[in-house]
Amino acid sequence: MFPESKIALMQKINSLLPEPERKKPSAVLCRHCDYVNEMEFSFCTNCGYPLQNRLLEDVFYKRIRQRTNMLFKAENSVTVARIILYVIASFLSTGVFFIFAEGSRKYIIVLLALMLSGLFFVLAFWSRKNPFTALLTAFIILIAFSAINIFSSLAQSFTTFAGVTGMLLCLVLLFVMLKGVHGAYRINLINEELRIKI
Repeated sequence: MFPESKIALMQKINSLLPEPERKKPSAVLCRHCDYVNEMEFSFCTNCGYPLQNRLLEDVFYKRIRQRTNMLFKAENSVTVARIILYVIASFLSTGVFFIFAEGSRKYIIVLLALMLSGLFFVLAFWSRKNPFTALLTAFIILIAFSAINIFSSLAQSFTTFAGVTGMLLCLVLLFVMLKGVHGAYRINLINEELRIKI
């Protein structure tokens, strides 16, 4: 094809040209989630898997197990708070029996009890889909009703047995609901952290 003189000339020209620089790869692929990371990163920006140091793999898997255990505990506290909401709703639904009571306000009491029962049933059901918002709403409603109950008869709240047990019951319910709100918040955080391609 080419005469020998031309081939020799091309080889001479190529020998005079500088050697092409071999670039280091600018990205590294995570072995855990196949995410492309920059070379200087020590950990995957998607899943946190160690890119450079293989000795840290055990730490990574230990962290995943720890987060999974935390998620389990948080889900349990949300479940307990949800059950409490169903119990409150069931208890309030027994207010329908006030229809047989004597008095002029019996219809208002029955209507209020049924509305509150429905509200707590809806909140308990909603906590399956959006636990943080539902439990926080229920917590705020319980705080409002507890404050109204305690301050409406402040003298009786601290001096009678019924008042003290009512306050203690309110505090226990608020504590369980607050624990459920905290658990729901942790579920959101942990799920966001673990929402990776594994």
